[in-house]
Amino acid sequence: MSFWFYITIITAFSLIYYGYEKKKKYELKAKEIELEQQKLELEKIKIENGKVNEKETQ
Repeated sequence: MSFWFYITIITAFSLIYYGYEKKKKYELKAKEIELEQQKLELEKIKIENGKVNEKETQ
């Protein structure tokens, strides 16, 4: 087989691997954002419950 065939195969595998790595990073970032959103919602609920509890004790 020719030299150009091997170059093409190596380039194709490199591009596939690069795309796979980018996809993993994107999915990780999306999960981090989702986790941060859940933390904020939990804090919001805690604050709301804290205010409700303060009103009940007064």
